[in-house]
This record gives sequence, structure tokens and C-alpha cells, in this order.
Amino acid sequence: MKNVILSFFVLSAFALFAQEKITLEVAPYTIYCDDTESERCLQLLDTLGASLEIVGMDAIEGFKAEEGFEYTIEAQPLPVMDDGVVRYRLIKETSKMWVPQYATDAPTLNGSFQVVGFNGRSLNNNQIDLVINANNSIMRGSTGCNNYHLFFKQLGYSLIFSKILASHLLCDSRSALDEEYFVVFNSVHHFDLQGDVLRLYDITNKLLLEAQRIR
Repeated sequence: MKNVILSFFVLSAFALFAQEKITLEVAPYTIYCDDTESERCLQLLDTLGASLEIVGMDAIEGFKAEEGFEYTIEAQPLPVMDDGVVRYRLIKETSKMWVPQYATDAPTLNGSFQVVGFNGRSLNNNQIDLVINANNSIMRGSTGCNNYHLFFKQLGYSLIFSKILASHLLCDSRSALDEEYFVVFNSVHHFDLQGDVLRLYDITNKLLLEAQRIR
């Protein structure tokens, strides 16, 4: 009989815990907690009730958010204390996804580069330069046959391009290569800049273009 009663309480406690477990999405960027703009807060979305909460950075025990990453977590709501602050205890982090447009550590793209490869192709002696002007948000350059330029917008590590404008001269040995190069910018989603090496990627993180800074 004692074993039956004990089992009942164990199952009841487990059921209560299971009911209190909720799934939350954590936004990839923080906001000011109030009008004083003295502290930053997390934004939480309850995926079940679709309700948005703004909580302090330490409101989830065992969890620390990195700016620029969107999280899905399982958490247990904790009893509300006298201060009325909503708190949770982390159970499990189920996903962590980098959202490049909200990254706060992204460098400003600027300067002159030489393209060393794109679409898995090494350019070797085929000179293509890429000049990036952050002040007026223009990328321009020359392929050795055609001049080109396009406007861009940088959001964190994310890049959005306008339609490319090029001279489209007919150079027998370069025309096909130039056209393939110009199309690359249609698929660019984000970039990475390590030292003097610039890399452009598509949304699946496939490398599209690599360039070396010209000193």
C-alpha cells in the first residue's frame, strides 16, 4: 500500500512538472527594459500562447543569451516573488541559430579588395577588383573587361544588394566569366571578414566569393 501511495505522489509530481514546462523563443537582440534606458532586457515569446514578455537578462536561471543568436528553450516558470518579477529555470536549450543582421560585433565593410575566387573557381591571373565604400554604400570594381557597381545595405553581418550595373563590353575571353561573377551578388546573404580576407556566403552558408584586401 505504501508503495502504491509513493508511486502516486511521484507520478503526480512528475505530471505537475510536465505541465509547468513551456517552450520559449528568445529574440536575437535585446531592448531597453524601460524609458530610463539604463538596462537591457530579453524578449521572450511563449510559442504555445504566442504572448510576448520582456524580462531581465538574468531572468532565466542557467541561461545566458548571446546577442545575434535566436534561441528556442524549454523552461520551467518559477513562483513569482514579492517583487513581481517573472523568472524561469532553464530545462533545455533546443536550438540556437545565428541571425546575422542582429550581430553587434560586425565590422563595417570598407576598403579595396582583389577577388581571388568565386563559385569554387580560382581566378589565378584573372584580375577582378572590388572597392567597398561604406560612406555611400556602393561596391564597384573592374573585371579587366567590364566596370561594375551596385548599392548595398549592411545589417550586422547581413548584406542586401541592389541590381548590379555593368558596362557589358564584349571581351571574347572574359564575357562568360564576367556574367557568372555578376550573378554571384544575387545570392549573397552574409559575410565574414577575418583579417584581410573577405568571404561572402549564401543563406545556407555556402561560400560564394573570397577576396583579399589590397594594402
